[in-house]
Amino acid sequence: MDIALSLSPGHNRTDLESLFDWLQAEKELRGRVSWKEAPPKPGEMGGMAEFILVAAGSGGFLSVLATSVQTWLAQPRRSNIKIRARRDDGVEIEVDAQNMTDERVQELLRKLSEKPE
Repeated sequence: MDIALSLSPGHNRTDLESLFDWLQAEKELRGRVSWKEAPPKPGEMGGMAEFILVAAGSGGFLSVLATSVQTWLAQPRRSNIKIRARRDDGVEIEVDAQNMTDERVQELLRKLSEKPE
C-alpha cells in the first residue's frame, strides 16, 4: 500500500518540500519517501501536481507517519496548512494544523489502516 501526501491548493512547493525533507529525516521512514509529479489529467489546465509518495510497511509504520505529520504541522508558520493523505485504493483523509489533535491522529491511523472492501 502506498500513501500519497499532498497539500491543499494555495500552498507553495516550498511547504511540500519542507514536509518531504521532514519525513525523509525520520529513521523509520527512510527509503520509503519519494517525490512525485503527476501531469494534469485530460481536460485539466495547469502545471504538474506534486505530491509525496510514502511506501507503507508493516508494524508501526502508520503511527510513525501520523506522528511525524502531526509534529511537522505544529511547527511555526504552518497554522493554515492542510494535508491530504490518500491510499492507492482511493481512501482519503484531510488534516490541518488547527485540528491535528491526538484524536485526529488516531482517526488518521484508523482510516488509513482499514482494509479495502
